Amino acid sequence: MNGVFEPLVAQSALEDPHERVCADLSLPFEIIAMHASDQPCELSPSGQTQAASVDEKWSLGGDFRQIPSLPVNTSEVFGSSTHDPNDLYSYKPAILTPQGARDLSGDLLREDGNYVEPLDGTQNGPWITFLGRQVSSSSTGDHQEDNVFAPWTIYSWNQNEQRLRTVMTWSDLPAHSPRSAGELPPVSDGIHAFYGAKASTDHGDFSLIVTQGLDDSTRSDKPKILLFGAYPAVSDQGISVVATTKDSPLPSRVATLSGTDFSKVTTHFDLKSQDYRISGLYAAGDHHAVLVTPSRTSSTASSYLGIWNDRTTDYPTQWIMVDSRTPWVSIGEEAIVWGAGSQANNAQMYLRPWETGTIARLGETPGYSRPVVAARGHTVMLPRVNSQGGIQWSIGEFTAE
Repeated sequence: MNGVFEPLVAQSALEDPHERVCADLSLPFEIIAMHASDQPCELSPSGQTQAASVDEKWSLGGDFRQIPSLPVNTSEVFGSSTHDPNDLYSYKPAILTPQGARDLSGDLLREDGNYVEPLDGTQNGPWITFLGRQVSSSSTGDHQEDNVFAPWTIYSWNQNEQRLRTVMTWSDLPAHSPRSAGELPPVSDGIHAFYGAKASTDHGDFSLIVTQGLDDSTRSDKPKILLFGAYPAVSDQGISVVATTKDSPLPSRVATLSGTDFSKVTTHFDLKSQDYRISGLYAAGDHHAVLVTPSRTSSTASSYLGIWNDRTTDYPTQWIMVDSRTPWVSIGEEAIVWGAGSQANNAQMYLRPWETGTIARLGETPGYSRPVVAARGHTVMLPRVNSQGGIQWSIGEFTAE
């Protein structure tokens, strides 16, 4: 790329898949895999009627003083808090509990004198890795535009050390301005943090997988660019990504990088479609999921969530139709949950424990259908609309039935 970016993994390391799979399901897109298996593919419609069994432990929110992001266990939730919800520049990263909020930083997160708002994160062992978005007086007032161009910072919190670190920032990349619309939170393997960033340069716009060490012993001077792609997800296999192929500007090929230097590349499958695109990749343990949504030019209203277990196959063998163009997905070692996202219609939320494979309903929250499952254990966090119209969250334990 004329010296602008030097990825560690070249696009030539990605193999071209050659076998079409799940053809019997009549999906509105093609999945081309490296190796077809004898395991049949299944398509599950939305609209399950069985209710999930969830034992609620406590609730929080409703007045915007506490913004939860990720349940750690039944008594702790990672998120942000403030004493004045009218001050948008006052939120601090925090551990939220039934007894109140414990701030992780004594000072507001700042970069170059501008306030950095703490946003969503993920957990791996003692590490909680989360995204920060810079907010300043130069914001346009257009929420969507600010989301695209606001500079980002990746932070990590180590529960054992009770220490907050700045891992990497947008300014460490060789790019003129950051572009980060549609990203997922950063992830970690307990040694490195990974983020799907977007950069705009004189040579064009690029989706990049960037990485940096979490601890001082693994940190380099600058973040490393792994490859052109998006949506990093950590599994037992390594770091899975949606890579950008040579003949397409969109990330469309699912691969896994492994080894201490990420030099081993395993290609899984490719999405072929004019009307659909991959818009999310998720992993926990040996479980994986991929989200396929309609393109902006498509009038289709449904998306598809593909699930697989790397012990039996390396491409999705169960597909779940979701009645939303912009679904929300959360994954853990015990289950996967999803909802319609911010749309008001078909706002049901669902749970699928890995142990049983049974899909059950978690209720519905029009306008904020975003359930979240803990990285480990059976803790799930569900949004509800309270009597004042605010979002209140319930934290409980689900039973795999």
